[in-house]
Amino acid sequence: MTVSSTRLKMAVRGCDQRHGMLLMELVVALLVSSIIVAGLHACLAISVRSIPDSDGSTASALRGTRIADQLATDLETAVHITERSATTIGFTVPDRDGDGWDERIRYAWTGTPGGPLTRQYNESTPITIAEDVDQFNLTPSFESVAETYPSVGIEDANESLLLDYSGTTGLDNHEISSDAWVSQHFAMTLPAGAYAWRPTRVLLVARKSSFTFFPRSIRARMLPATINLTPHGSSDEQDTVYVLLNSHEWYQATFDELDPLASGGAVCLVLDRSHSSSGVDLQSTTAAAGMLKSANGGTSWSYHSGKALVSRLYGKLTRSNGTLSINSKYLTSMGVTMRMKPNTPNLNWTIACLNHPELLSMRWETEFTQDPTTLDVNGDATGDWIVDDPDPFDVDSLVDGVWRTNGTQLNTTPDCDFDTPTVVDVKFQNTTVGGTGATIKLNAFRSGTMCAPVFASLAKQSDGSQTLTLATKSSNTNTRTLLKVPGLPNQPVFLHLILDPETSSVSLRVNEVHYGTYALSAFESTDTTRSVCLGSDASESEFSYVRVRVMEPSP
Repeated sequence: MTVSSTRLKMAVRGCDQRHGMLLMELVVALLVSSIIVAGLHACLAISVRSIPDSDGSTASALRGTRIADQLATDLETAVHITERSATTIGFTVPDRDGDGWDERIRYAWTGTPGGPLTRQYNESTPITIAEDVDQFNLTPSFESVAETYPSVGIEDANESLLLDYSGTTGLDNHEISSDAWVSQHFAMTLPAGAYAWRPTRVLLVARKSSFTFFPRSIRARMLPATINLTPHGSSDEQDTVYVLLNSHEWYQATFDELDPLASGGAVCLVLDRSHSSSGVDLQSTTAAAGMLKSANGGTSWSYHSGKALVSRLYGKLTRSNGTLSINSKYLTSMGVTMRMKPNTPNLNWTIACLNHPELLSMRWETEFTQDPTTLDVNGDATGDWIVDDPDPFDVDSLVDGVWRTNGTQLNTTPDCDFDTPTVVDVKFQNTTVGGTGATIKLNAFRSGTMCAPVFASLAKQSDGSQTLTLATKSSNTNTRTLLKVPGLPNQPVFLHLILDPETSSVSLRVNEVHYGTYALSAFESTDTTRSVCLGSDASESEFSYVRVRVMEPSP
């Protein structure tokens, strides 16, 4: 009994101790669990706060990064900038949908904080790619390439002696009769700085061939010279020379309005009877060359390399004393600054423009390998060229990259005032004799009805050469030749024109040779044309390349 009682007491006391341990364990467990839950709550709170909300700076940064990636992808392959400002950029990229036309992309921001940023693809409706944009600014970096050319030429106020064939060796006489005509070939290589020359008068030594109390007269005309050194064509100006004496004396023929000629250009002074009883001898010398004679009234000519008419040629030179330049700007990169929300950091990045597109306001270009009316180089969603005819463009007129005009005229579209520096490049040829030949024309520096027309025509001559004429107008009815470049070979000619509104001038380069810069005068014109026009009249002409670049307006 005693043992059992003792064991029972011991068991009860052990059980009380165990209950005490369980309560303590429970308290400890609850304390640890509270710590863990508090930690999890803190972690969850941190995680929740790290998730970007739609109005936070992190979300704005992510949206800005996506926009930056899209703009960079588009702009880095741009081939032509069609529109540019601090808040807008429009450009074309190579064909993406296989239709043969470049794609047109435009990014634009309203410029007002809180306004939307939009992206337009081709002619689709602009899509808002970011709302409530606080700032969007474009800063271009570009490479400027300068092309220099002669400054505007000024014709001499006073005439000067250009050629002197007044030698006294081997003197001889040549009588002018109804069929016997005499001519003198004059060619000028100009001094440095001079780009054109214009004959104004010629002095000749003549006498009456038989004794008479009455004066005798001859007709003097200045005609273009062929590459065979013979006269051809007609002259708009002539003079009558009255020979008074039976002894040799100097007599003068005057020309006030002959067209300026390029260096190396030549003319022929043709002398024939002004009536049936001329009776005049002209004196020649062996001290120079260039005399020609015709025995059939000018139908054919023989050149006398060892003789020249005793003569002196006077004229005026057009000179340039300096240079001008035109700068072509090529976009190398575009800096972009964007802030999506007020009081958030600016996002800044730079986009490299891989193709270095030129910064132009208008551009047309074709190599005539396809129908030019289907081209859209300038990215305005319409063809760059239209036919000045109710019929569509004749694709059969395109042969191996050459457009044979057949009397058709092509005009650029859309309309343009050409009131910023404009550069025109043409490769063309006239293939038949007659008419004005292959032509390119435009009304430059337009302001309302005021403009300065410019014409360049290439005409084939009977000797197989071509003559390029650069002309303008001083009124609706008065055409003024700026320069003639004769003797061009019977092959495609490269024409390069620079039209500068600041100096109101046009610069001429033919086959990589500069032929000077000439002043233009705007007037109130009835011609409302606002395009570059290519074509020909009845003669056959060929165009194989044309490019017109209209520079951006100055900032």
